[in-house]
Amino acid sequence: MEIKGFLAGIIIIGLVAAVIVMAAVKPENSFSLEPARDVLTVSGESTITTSPDKAEVFVNIETKAETAGETKAENARISNAVTTALRDAGLNTDEMQTASYNIYPEQRYDRDTEEYAITGYVARNTIKISTKKLDNLGAYIDTAVSAGANRVDNINFVLSAEKKQEVDKEALAKAAEVAKARAEAMAEAAGVELERLVSVEGGSSYSPYIYRDAVMSMEAAAPAVDTNIMPQDLDVRATATLVYAIKG
Repeated sequence: MEIKGFLAGIIIIGLVAAVIVMAAVKPENSFSLEPARDVLTVSGESTITTSPDKAEVFVNIETKAETAGETKAENARISNAVTTALRDAGLNTDEMQTASYNIYPEQRYDRDTEEYAITGYVARNTIKISTKKLDNLGAYIDTAVSAGANRVDNINFVLSAEKKQEVDKEALAKAAEVAKARAEAMAEAAGVELERLVSVEGGSSYSPYIYRDAVMSMEAAAPAVDTNIMPQDLDVRATATLVYAIKG
């Protein structure tokens, strides 16, 4: 009897240890069964086409000289001339800002010495024009180039914060309407009843129109006629996801 009791004790201790080990070593892909929620999830999309009300133009002033000080001074002179001319053309000071500025050496490889030699310095100042005066955009570009700008880079047509908010509201509302109509149709087809709206999620986005053909040098940007820039419409896309509790 004592041996049987001893063996039973060992078995019990072993079982307890196994339970402890199994509890400590939890598999990575463990799962548990939970009651399914009686919900219906639907999504809707919408696209609103609208015209941009703001433009961003990047004007570059690049100068070269033998010393860094000389090219910096020349660049400052031309940059001041460009910004002054743009103000005279109707741009406000807050519509212009420095997007980037740098000075760097130009180097040439000497095959005889097998070394790089500095041949001069380059200064580049990029002025960003942000304006809603789209009708005058071509005139601003012509003015900048005439005042000494070397290059006009990409022109970005965008939505101002105010218009973006306005269009977002319309696009999200339409996306939600599409989702709601889908939910009603699916519920009717499945023979269930929509009880209440559990959650709503949504978002919107758009891509600015980039006028890449606007990249031009000073020589190429001096035609006999004024520059004419025609913006294209933008597509604002929105999505909405609705979750409804349903009755079976």
